Amino acid sequence: MASGDPFAAAGDVAAASYSSSPTPTRLREALAALSEAFDSGDTACSDAAVAAVSEVLSPYDADADALVSEQMLREVHAFLSCPSSNQMAIDALSLELPKSVAELGARMGNCRDIAKTILDFFVLNCNPRDMLSILCEALDTPVTLDGSAYLAILLDGLARVLTLIQRRHIEQVKVVLPAVLRVIRTAISELGVEHGMTAVDLFNSALGIGSAIQEMCKTMVNHRKEELCSILGLYALQNIALVSESTHQNILHTCGSVVLQYSKFLTFCGFTYLGLLTGNDVASATNKLSKEEDDDFLDCFSFAVDGASLVVMWTSVHDDMSKYAGAELESALKQVQDDYIMKWKSIATFRYVLSSVNYPWVIKSHSIDLLLTLVDDNCSEETNSHVDFPYSTQFFATLKAIERVMITAPDALMRKKAFAALKRVISVVPSAQRFDILQALITSSMFPSLTAILLDLVKNEVLRESRQTDRSQDAGVSPPWASHALELVELILRPPEGGSPCLRDHSEQVLSALNLLRLILILDSRGSRAAKLFQDETIRKVYSEWLIPLRPTVAGILSELEKDGSEDANQIMYLLNPVQLVLQRCTELVEEKMKG
Repeated sequence: MASGDPFAAAGDVAAASYSSSPTPTRLREALAALSEAFDSGDTACSDAAVAAVSEVLSPYDADADALVSEQMLREVHAFLSCPSSNQMAIDALSLELPKSVAELGARMGNCRDIAKTILDFFVLNCNPRDMLSILCEALDTPVTLDGSAYLAILLDGLARVLTLIQRRHIEQVKVVLPAVLRVIRTAISELGVEHGMTAVDLFNSALGIGSAIQEMCKTMVNHRKEELCSILGLYALQNIALVSESTHQNILHTCGSVVLQYSKFLTFCGFTYLGLLTGNDVASATNKLSKEEDDDFLDCFSFAVDGASLVVMWTSVHDDMSKYAGAELESALKQVQDDYIMKWKSIATFRYVLSSVNYPWVIKSHSIDLLLTLVDDNCSEETNSHVDFPYSTQFFATLKAIERVMITAPDALMRKKAFAALKRVISVVPSAQRFDILQALITSSMFPSLTAILLDLVKNEVLRESRQTDRSQDAGVSPPWASHALELVELILRPPEGGSPCLRDHSEQVLSALNLLRLILILDSRGSRAAKLFQDETIRKVYSEWLIPLRPTVAGILSELEKDGSEDANQIMYLLNPVQLVLQRCTELVEEKMKG
């Protein structure tokens, strides 16, 4: 048992100034009564005495001076460290005081150091497993003061307890981590921009939990060690994801060092940059914990996949992490670039970060940079022959996430980068599935300008396949995409809900649809194809149902706008004039086909 008071000298002034304070005096009297009750062996009096001490501490005024809080903590520490203190009294106080001590420790001055010393005393002198439950319960208790400082004190205590656990390590870790990660996630969501360093302090405290688990791993062998290393790796990834949610204005500079420390846990656990990029390491770690009783436990690592791609992103932009990774990251990037299956897997993992509203724009921007690095401009040819593409759902989700960035990003450069990423990701989808994905994107689009962009991508695909057909000298075959593309043209020019398209609001997508139709008409007119795309029935439908009804609509709106003469009307006219020109050209091409 510890003896003496290491804070006595530093607290002489505080003790002299506040010895007359009624609250410290009441606390000193309650502790004396508690000591007397336990020494006498009176159980009823002992319970009442413990309750009295807890009552003095718990309702303590949150607005009181920090020096008064410090004096109260000194009173508790002096009582505990006295050589004559009864062990039963200490055990009884360990059940009641950790929450109150942590609350007092969250104040300014020396309070935090004294509170940590008190909790260390409880941890060293009481049953570790009991202290584990007590501290976890305190974590889940809301406080009215500085919640992050309160949590940091308790996390330090939990880390110390874990180092003292002698058996059933994994079971104890499974009790602690859900509580730890739950409160960290809640705290981060409540911290504002001005609390960036507070968040870093909280994650630094949570590092102690990881260090304790790492020491446990070193004492284990075989599958038990693998299981605990998997838990530690997932814990690190979850925290990296939560760190990346920080709203600090300079998050990369402020949080980089703490991300580096968590990434070192990943190295210890055998995680690699290649496994993180592809998601294989997260899947492997999760599989080691996929027993039925672990389902609830695995829920606390819900952002581990986010963390996997984020740690790669952090390494690519943070100098210290890049130096720590050495050549491993560069090697992993090269492997992913050269293998289409790894590339597919890696692209699919980005959907989580880019679709989330939790991560700041700077994190998403650098994630898009990493995505652009993985997918170069020359990868469409290599994937065309691969029809076994099991990632359609994940790719669609990734593309929708990129679309979200294109639409909502606050600056033009980021929107431009997102568009480049959209084109490159689509380019690595095998051609057999590419149209289906583009069609799904177009039909689910809520924004006419985005629909126009997607239709332009379809037009590029039709043109590319036409060139491939020409090179193969297969003049009798229309580009495979052409007939599918006509379905999308009809979707825009003849909306499913009936009538003509709303030109005032949808002029961009109508223009793109007409440009796509014009390209198909031109391609179909080339050479002497044995099989024409536009049979008589199709060409009559295009003429009578798509183009002719649109002509008076365009002309009528332009006439109204010309009479209006306002600035807004002139702007709409500026957008509709190209529509009228391309519509006229499509009509001429169709009429030529009908005559021919």
